[in-house]
Amino acid sequence: MAVTKASLDIIKKETEEMLKLLGVSLDVSISADLDGVLVNLSGEDSAIMIGHHGENLSAFAFILGMMLRKKIDRELMFRVDINGYLKDKDKKITEMVERAIEKVRTSGFPEEMTGLNAYERRLAHTVVAKESLLSESKGYGEDRILVIKPRRFDEESS
Repeated sequence: MAVTKASLDIIKKETEEMLKLLGVSLDVSISADLDGVLVNLSGEDSAIMIGHHGENLSAFAFILGMMLRKKIDRELMFRVDINGYLKDKDKKITEMVERAIEKVRTSGFPEEMTGLNAYERRLAHTVVAKESLLSESKGYGEDRILVIKPRRFDEESS
């Protein structure tokens, strides 16, 4: 389902209002594609908003999402990025997954990845699928892991 201009306007307005309440000076730009909406922030207070390992950015995105769900009538996938922080993080995750893929191909055995959040696991599954290998998430909550394995391994264990 396409994102409407009205929804984009609401997202921008709510983001700007939340930043103002926080006393943070950042510019807001909004874009949409098939994956959802990207809220991109930039400006002098970027480092403060990113926080340690992206914790402030994650908290801001979570609260913004809660606010938007009340204002927009439908489920909407969106991400908040600041000065390309998430884009750089996605690149690092992709490189990590590619190293794990190489280990799987070399050894022929599954490789486990821990410490990934839901979005990062989804990104990893996409990278693995493009390489014609198998991946699955196992476990629950913060203990959830991603397992990458060769196709023949799955066939032998069935």
